[in-house]
Amino acid sequence: MVGFAGLGTAAADPLVCEVSNGHNVIHLDGNGGCGANAGPGSTARAVDQSGGGTAVASSNTGGNANALNLQPGAAALSGAISGGSGYAVTTGPGGISVAQARDGGTSIAIAGWGGTAYSGPYGAQCTGSFAAAVDTNTGQGCIGAGGIWLSTPR
Repeated sequence: MVGFAGLGTAAADPLVCEVSNGHNVIHLDGNGGCGANAGPGSTARAVDQSGGGTAVASSNTGGNANALNLQPGAAALSGAISGGSGYAVTTGPGGISVAQARDGGTSIAIAGWGGTAYSGPYGAQCTGSFAAAVDTNTGQGCIGAGGIWLSTPR
C-alpha cells in the first residue's frame, strides 16, 4: 500500500503495467517484469521496482487487482473478481505474496525477506521470516516475523 501511494523504495526505472476494461499489458526488462490483465469493468496495476522480480495483477467482473514488488528475486501476484480488491506486496528478497480477492471483499498479502503471504478463498497463511495477510471474506488474518506468529483460528 505504501508503494501504491507513491512512497517507499524506488528503482531507477520501475516497470509499470496498468490497464482497465478489457485490456492487458506485459513489460520485461532484464530480469524484472510486470503484467496486468483487466476484464470488462475491472482494473489491474502491477509494478516491479526491483529490476529483478515479478509483479502480476489480473482482474475481472468489476475487480481491482494491485501488485507491487520492491525487491529482486521476489514475486507479487494479485487477482480480483466480482468487485473484490486485491493487494499483493513484496518488500524483501525471496518474498512471495499472493492475494485473491472476490465477491466485494478485500485481500491483502505482504511478504518480506524470504516470507510467504497468502490471502484468498482459503483464508490467510503466513510463513518465513516476515509475512502479513488479511482476507475480509473469510475473516482471517496473520502476521509474524521469525519465531513470533499471530493468526486467527481456522
